[in-house]
Amino acid sequence: MTPLSIPTIETERLILRGWQESDVAMVAELYADETNARYIGGTKTHDQCWRAVATFIGHWQLRGYGLWCVTRKDSGTAIGWAGLWFPDGWPEPELGYALHGDHHGQGFASEATRAALTSAYRDFGWATAISLIDPGNTASQNVTRKLGGTLEAANVRVLEHVGDIWRHQNAETFLKGAA
Repeated sequence: MTPLSIPTIETERLILRGWQESDVAMVAELYADETNARYIGGTKTHDQCWRAVATFIGHWQLRGYGLWCVTRKDSGTAIGWAGLWFPDGWPEPELGYALHGDHHGQGFASEATRAALTSAYRDFGWATAISLIDPGNTASQNVTRKLGGTLEAANVRVLEHVGDIWRHQNAETFLKGAA
């Protein structure tokens, strides 16, 4: 089997790259913090985090796109993930992210998701995207608004999740603003 090639994206302060086994420790640390994990399915054990990383990699294999590991350029530190998500049973392709709490409020989420959405439209041919956001997650709502997203539907059940569906600008509109 040919090794999976996940493209690398560089922004001003970040590198979005493929996953490494060493990233499991960051994912486990992120999920161990109840405050951080409350909007992404709750806390997880180390074993569950290993499986989550395997799922992230498997999504790339099955769909040809997925979530990148987000690292800081200045330190090389892995700080979370951002990217493209469309598991079986999901209503539409989604732009999603999660960052370690130490990296909240610094614009990293906006920077990473802007790069990921640009890639979705330019590199993977998406026409539109949603984000499924917990109604209490005002920080993620604000990130989505910065990208031009708007609330489309409230309290929608998607598999075991209930959240608000936010619609991102379509590819043509978004890419005109990104140029």
